[in-house]
Amino acid sequence: MRIEHFLGYYCAPALAGIKPANIATYNKSKNPNILSEVKELNNILNRKDIYIETLCECEERILIILSRRKNLCEYLTTPQIRSLLVKHGYPNQFSLSEYLKLLRARTMSGCDRTAEFPHEIGAFLGYPIHDIYGFINHRDEKCLLTGEWKVYADADNAKKMFGRYTACRKAVVKRINEGKTLEELFCTA
Repeated sequence: MRIEHFLGYYCAPALAGIKPANIATYNKSKNPNILSEVKELNNILNRKDIYIETLCECEERILIILSRRKNLCEYLTTPQIRSLLVKHGYPNQFSLSEYLKLLRARTMSGCDRTAEFPHEIGAFLGYPIHDIYGFINHRDEKCLLTGEWKVYADADNAKKMFGRYTACRKAVVKRINEGKTLEELFCTA
């Protein structure tokens, strides 16, 4: 799968700015040049505040996070989200680079299976605070709905967001299949 098609499908909501970030796992055997293609794409997309970063890499796969930096910073500094992250060991003084560095370290240990995957990652992905706490505290118990994330409260709003993300994915993938690039879709005036 071409990197642009892959990102268009898995990261469309973040690319479109309706969510602060998306994560996606790419199988390196499908494209051994993935890291250089991501670097090239970053040179283009960074102009529009879109960044692709590696969270975890092993021999077979790479886990990336694609974000709109401004949106991500705004979301991470909301009082409830900030409080959640500080409770989970993130610095009290906000720094996106420090927060991503800590998330990357925690993700790497989760990838190596030596530690649990960092469930606070939902904060980076724009999940509602009540659902992040619901997952951390209850896992599968009391889960009302499973879609883009596990929902523990306000299932109606979550269904609407899931629908919005699906529509966004379809629109982006359709345009990519028509020959548009991510640069044409997201970096033109």
